[in-house]
Amino acid sequence: MSAQDSNAGLDSRAVALVCRGSDPDRAIAVALAEAGADIALGTITSSQNEEFSTASIANEVWAMGREQFNTVFEAADPAAAAAFAAEVCDRLGSCSALVIAPGPPPVVAFDELSRDEWDAMELAGLTAPLVLVHAFAPVMERAGGGTIILVNEAAPHLDVAGSVLSEARRALGAFAGIALSQRGVRVMVVSREGAAQHVVDLLA
Repeated sequence: MSAQDSNAGLDSRAVALVCRGSDPDRAIAVALAEAGADIALGTITSSQNEEFSTASIANEVWAMGREQFNTVFEAADPAAAAAFAAEVCDRLGSCSALVIAPGPPPVVAFDELSRDEWDAMELAGLTAPLVLVHAFAPVMERAGGGTIILVNEAAPHLDVAGSVLSEARRALGAFAGIALSQRGVRVMVVSREGAAQHVVDLLA
């Protein structure tokens, strides 16, 4: 099914997807594009792997006939996140939804988990989502509302670091949802398993 043939209520809506460029991230982007959305891709970190992977996804979205672009930045940097939010609106005309998919952290045994490793996991897996919510919520509020979706890992399948971050993201989504609901911005958390269809269903 092509983007032109599909109609799930997302026709020409601009969706920002900040992710690492994994296969599940690609599935989310393709599902959104098939539903008619234009996609702005952003990275969680500025690593070369994420740059290459998200650019590949952007090219696939372009081949489907949707507007798209890819920006490499550090999502945990408030200034960079705010600049990306502004870029989405400038290049796609608006931003009705933000999907944040930090992905699972590296698996490290508890007794081998160093402070530096923990800090890096926390920065990408929890601080970045918080910063992105703060960057995009005002943009959506000014436009009359929007939706923010956090893609979370299933804690039972993770090690200690991943489980802690998963539960923290779930709490972050709940508190952000309460705080932003009066401003016309919905915040929801979905499981990574089946996330592509869940995201489209929530935004349609």
